[in-house]
Amino acid sequence: MAEPVRVRRLTDQEGQRLQQIVRRGSTPQAGALIAVISMVVYGIQISSRQADLTLLAMTGPLLLLGVAFGTIGGPLADMSLAKVPHKDAGSASGLFNTAVHLGIAFGTALTALVFFSATNGSSDSAVNREAFTGVLWWVAGAFAVMWALLLFLPTHANGQAD
Repeated sequence: MAEPVRVRRLTDQEGQRLQQIVRRGSTPQAGALIAVISMVVYGIQISSRQADLTLLAMTGPLLLLGVAFGTIGGPLADMSLAKVPHKDAGSASGLFNTAVHLGIAFGTALTALVFFSATNGSSDSAVNREAFTGVLWWVAGAFAVMWALLLFLPTHANGQAD
């Protein structure tokens, strides 16, 4: 019989350590690494299983990718806007959201460019599968670059900037 799960409060020392980890910004970096791993696993699945790939088999890497996006997206705004003065917070937030949406648009356009340049308009499923796998490697590379860039973001501000 399995042991019951016991829940306890964090000690002050454990709480401070957890705050240090979160303030250091390791959560988004972990999310970027999870995204890289999920893209690699997804690419390997598509390359190796080809026609035998089921919806259930694809669910695992895509769920990992969703977790990765959640761990990146949540703290990213806080980390990016940590040192913005209160009087400029509205403008900075708008600029941040605009940059995010431009990044999504450029990423989608570049991914489509890589995919369609590899297929040359072919409707052959093998060509499309190969092109899709190629796109996944590009996306995994972009996530790896994003992970490296996340290391340069400021940590959480201890207090609100003036």
